[in-house]
Amino acid sequence: VAEGFYYPLLDLDLYPTLRRLATEGFEFTNFYNPLWNVSTSDGEYVALTGLLPETGVWSFSRSAENDLPFALGRQFTALGYDKVMAYHDHNYTYYNRNLSHPNLGYDFKAVNHGLDIGESWPESDLEMAEASVDDYIGAENFHVYYLTVSGHLEYNFYGNNMAMRHEQEVADLPYSDAVRAYIACNLELEHMMSYLLQRLEEAGQLENTVIALVSDHYPYGLSEAAIDELVGHNVERNFELYKNTFILWKPGVEHQVVDEPMC
Repeated sequence: VAEGFYYPLLDLDLYPTLRRLATEGFEFTNFYNPLWNVSTSDGEYVALTGLLPETGVWSFSRSAENDLPFALGRQFTALGYDKVMAYHDHNYTYYNRNLSHPNLGYDFKAVNHGLDIGESWPESDLEMAEASVDDYIGAENFHVYYLTVSGHLEYNFYGNNMAMRHEQEVADLPYSDAVRAYIACNLELEHMMSYLLQRLEEAGQLENTVIALVSDHYPYGLSEAAIDELVGHNVERNFELYKNTFILWKPGVEHQVVDEPMC
């Protein structure tokens, strides 16, 4: 699950890896991310359980008290996978993930609980991958879930460390500061995915790996004007605003366009 990822980023030359993953194999052209009531937690809940969250409560936190046998972590554990891991590059207890994610069947590591990365806000997705990949890449089979944070608001060059890290890479883009900062901080996700593909290939595991990537929600930390600027036209607010992409990729899969509406 990629924090605040939005499909217009794929049109930029700065994002070759994510564009490749989104357009090779399965290409989803009519995919949408609703904006759920509890933001990232609800978007993550939908992605990991296939269930709709209840409005007005922390559904994922409450789910820690339920048996969830069809969650991917539980299913891959039942299949006998050697490593069933989950990682998040922010605090271990945020949104009570220390309760919800082990209940999904994962060996869960995050900041302050087994994931050793640099301190910043937001933290680095690339550093999360670098600190975690050796946990599982030598196993015969593995299922790994990542929740990123580098694309989190606020989108500026004075309080967002990931935007500041990549400021020079976006300096010449013809956008406002907020849009450039959004593009910049998400570059950490691009670098994370490039790194993971490289490590998987070096380990001889890439051909055996399926990658699925979905956003938790559109980047509501951008103003409506900034969203229009990023997309390139005045975005319709009731439906088009939630349009996004879903990445489902495996090497060698024949290109297929999926245009049915889905979320």
